[in-house]
Amino acid sequence: MVRAINNKTSNTAENGLSDYTPTRATQTLPLVRMIVDDLVRLNESISAQKDQLKGIDQLSATMDRQAYVDELSDMRGMLDGDIQRLQTCIDELARLGVEVHQPFDGFVDFPAQLNRRPIRLCWHPADEKVEYWHELGQSADQRKKWDAAAVGC
Repeated sequence: MVRAINNKTSNTAENGLSDYTPTRATQTLPLVRMIVDDLVRLNESISAQKDQLKGIDQLSATMDRQAYVDELSDMRGMLDGDIQRLQTCIDELARLGVEVHQPFDGFVDFPAQLNRRPIRLCWHPADEKVEYWHELGQSADQRKKWDAAAVGC
């Protein structure tokens, strides 16, 4: 029988937080959901701004007009601000021990243990609670449903 290990003294990475259980991870979702919602919004905004700037940068005829130069400077400043806010959200999740999938796809992972091996509990904003997991290094499309009966929880 495989048993889930809830080792409260185990540390995750450098932050010193203990491993998560599905229940404990689900309890953090009100805060995690707010942060991830901000991440999703910022990620979409950054992507759109980069696309817009790429298109504008290709219009060399407008580059020497001061109004366009000023507008581009403002746009780049807004993009830089959004990138900083995105990093702040990632840092905030890291302080909780939550890892953001890179490249960002909306999924986040909670460090956990299964049968004394490190795994990741995996959550997406469409999920009501934390009930999926995957092995280290696996992507979200390889996640499996957590079966408490099978793992002895």
